[in-house]
Amino acid sequence: MRKIFLLSLMLIFSQLTLAQENTKKRFTNSDKEYNDWYASLFVGANSLQNTDLVSWGYGYGFNPGYDVQLQLTKEVTHAFGISLMGQHGRTSQFGEGPHLDTRQEWEGRTTYYGLSLIGDLNLSMLFRRIDNKSQFKWAWHVYAGAGILAYEAERKPTDGSMDWATIDDVKFNDRSIFAQVGTGVRHRLSRRLDLELRAMYVMTGDEEFDASGEPVPGQFTLADIEEGRDDNMLTLSLGLHYKFGKHDESLQWHDPLRTVAVIPAESTPCMDTDNDGVCDFLDRCPDTPEGMAVDGAGCPLDADGDGVPDSIDECPTIPGPPTNNGCPLPLIEVSIGEIAATISNTIQGIEFDFDSDVIRQISYKKLDEAFYILEAHPEYRFIVEGHTDAAGSAAYNQNLSERRAASVVRYLVNKGIPSNQLIPVGKGKSELKHPQCDPPSNCPAVLNLENRRVIFKPYDDTVEGIEFKY
Repeated sequence: MRKIFLLSLMLIFSQLTLAQENTKKRFTNSDKEYNDWYASLFVGANSLQNTDLVSWGYGYGFNPGYDVQLQLTKEVTHAFGISLMGQHGRTSQFGEGPHLDTRQEWEGRTTYYGLSLIGDLNLSMLFRRIDNKSQFKWAWHVYAGAGILAYEAERKPTDGSMDWATIDDVKFNDRSIFAQVGTGVRHRLSRRLDLELRAMYVMTGDEEFDASGEPVPGQFTLADIEEGRDDNMLTLSLGLHYKFGKHDESLQWHDPLRTVAVIPAESTPCMDTDNDGVCDFLDRCPDTPEGMAVDGAGCPLDADGDGVPDSIDECPTIPGPPTNNGCPLPLIEVSIGEIAATISNTIQGIEFDFDSDVIRQISYKKLDEAFYILEAHPEYRFIVEGHTDAAGSAAYNQNLSERRAASVVRYLVNKGIPSNQLIPVGKGKSELKHPQCDPPSNCPAVLNLENRRVIFKPYDDTVEGIEFKY
């Protein structure tokens, strides 16, 4: 008996230990890495569609109503969420129909309250391609759902001969079931707030929603104008989403492709040329140096997007040029002439498509370094000169040089340099770096290439003949 008792105690103790271990492994809310709940408020206008009494057309102009939406959303995955939406609004519509023995113009209004369950699909996340530099701030969403819609439909003659009369009063029941679909464009304002422009198409399945009345056999009502036409409504709204939770990032803005790869290279069940743990057919950077941390796409982690991998970036959270190991250039006292010369040397040899002002992608890195120099010296303004070789007419080369200078300025302005800091100017073939290359056949290709250049010069108010392009 004593042995049985001791064995029972040991068995109970082992079960309790296993239970504790299992409890420790169980996933709880504290284990979540992203916020997955948010609340939303939308305010906008509505317009009745496919109705007998209309909000727009038939000579009555545009008569929108108002619509308010309150929404609570749970993000299930990075690309899909489920929302509970409460909706309230009032429509405004007009039309012509029978009254006694005459034709009568009518005004209608419908006050409604809706409650629906909506599925939210983030198409931008599904189809997105990351490049390790893009800032994911815009997203295209589509919606579909169903619910119940209670309403009171009223109408009166436009001539004021009668007051508002209730045509139909629908409570929340099986008759009030409706569906809606829609789409929206969302913009991330901050860690907590998103802004969205949304359009929803509400299908009531009800012919009396517009206050035209119920078709009655043997009697003519407004609904008989288009008998069997279900009344639908279009809403256009602008709203804010508030994300709540303790984490820095929301699940709906998290791109799983940017998650750090954790599969050891030796256990990767596929070809992996650079041994970074990402299969070659998924690896967008197949030649990553061994030992460098990569994201799920196999590209070096670059938190600040400056083109310098985090593993060698001495300032991983602050953008800086590769020439300064990813750190911002120090603010030192240098003359505008020295800066202009530095920039000119930095961008020396930038390439354009043949006979074009389109900058080749291979030259972006040089222009990015020029950007960092300009960003560190906003107090100076520069002339950006475009030059060509001697091939072709003077007029043609003049135009080409102006366009190429403007392309360089446009690239830097799009990066964030103020437009009034750079002034594009074309010199054509008037100031060849190698004058002996006129005609071009007198020189080797390398010297003609050096004639086709863009240089920076200091600008001051004494310079004449400069026209602003912005």
